[in-house]
Amino acid sequence: MSYFKKYFHNKINEDEADGGEKSYDKEKIFDAIIDLFKENPKPEDSVVHELSDKMKIETHEFEDHIYELLGSFIGAGMSVKKNITEKDVDPKQLEIGIEVEYEHTTNKTVAKKIALDHLAEKEDYYSLLVGKGIADEEKAVELYKNL
Repeated sequence: MSYFKKYFHNKINEDEADGGEKSYDKEKIFDAIIDLFKENPKPEDSVVHELSDKMKIETHEFEDHIYELLGSFIGAGMSVKKNITEKDVDPKQLEIGIEVEYEHTTNKTVAKKIALDHLAEKEDYYSLLVGKGIADEEKAVELYKNL
């Protein structure tokens, strides 16, 4: 699998003080997790275990890193900081925002999270983006025209 090859060729540090044993800092572990999910958005559990084995990281510890990375996204952002939910924003702005944020994901829940973070900062964020031509996703533009 290419994410294994990429990771092991580009991201492993040889720890000279430890006789050449592989050592990883959290950033490198997170990079490996991101690479894994980029190339395989729904990996089988066996694939996650294979990567943890190749990295010589106990599987439960490796899974904890996956949860930490996911939690750092879900548990952060302006919508969390300001306690903003979809009930607190203009539903049309949120609908446009979800369409715009599909540029980052194929998952509606993730797109909504990103849109809520932006709307928590500026309530008409997506009208401004589309109105200025910065966001030009076809469906978002159509929704904007129907505001």
